Amino acid sequence: MVANRWFIDSETGELADVLLCPPDHYAWIPSNDIAIRSMAQGRRPDRAALGTQFRELVAALEGEQVACHYLTPHEGMPYEVYTRDSSQTTPFGTVVTRLARPERRAEIGPIHEFYGSGEIWKTCTAGHIEGGDIHVIRPGLLAVGVSGGRTDEAGAAEFISWFEAAGWECRMIHFAEHFLHLDVIFTMVAENLAIAAVDVIADEDLDWFRAHGIRLLPVSYKEAMRDMGCNVLALGRDRVVSPHHCTRINQMLRAEGLRVLDPALDQFSQGGGSIHCMTMPLRRKSLLAG
Repeated sequence: MVANRWFIDSETGELADVLLCPPDHYAWIPSNDIAIRSMAQGRRPDRAALGTQFRELVAALEGEQVACHYLTPHEGMPYEVYTRDSSQTTPFGTVVTRLARPERRAEIGPIHEFYGSGEIWKTCTAGHIEGGDIHVIRPGLLAVGVSGGRTDEAGAAEFISWFEAAGWECRMIHFAEHFLHLDVIFTMVAENLAIAAVDVIADEDLDWFRAHGIRLLPVSYKEAMRDMGCNVLALGRDRVVSPHHCTRINQMLRAEGLRVLDPALDQFSQGGGSIHCMTMPLRRKSLLAG
């Protein structure tokens, strides 16, 4: 196999490189239930606070020796900052996803500019699939969220087929469309440890995670939707980045022995995304490396 510059085989291996996008043109738009609720309550994003919070996130990552790479922000792409959705790093190369919302489809252009043709392994062509629904849990194990909105069964099936051809066990996790992506209700925080809105994920899916040795720390519906509390980023080596306002969840993670970096990010979470959405891991140390 040709060696790729970018590589991940898990959500929890030590993170070395990550892709972000500055929020120069970020805006809340009524394209998801979270932003709609925020706007209905009369809230509006604070441009100065957006810049400050983004820089705080970058500082947290760089302080842990994570190299930050950037897409060029483009006018007319209000959610380009959520880099998780438009591509997916895999053990086999980079996959260009297929975004569902019309206002986000132009984000694929900057993705091609960043990676170049040599780094792109596959391009999704069936249905729709977005990176927030893709969880490369560990070598050999993949979960893909399916809401019928951002990711549908056709898009998930195409993506899963490439991993099944390599011998991976894969599962579609179905949930209600208003949750947007799987990473709003489930995210790995360390090897074999996840946080999850256990009251909204189907029992058979919870059983599947547990059967694979994944322990689930419970997050409430309010924490998941109001605070984007599940939307965190594991850095590996028992480190996790989690929003400052998620105080109970952060206490829970610390009680598990994790070191929690907690930048302020409420300006982004109120628009329908947070740390996991804003970061596409480009390179992690393989969990098979020992």
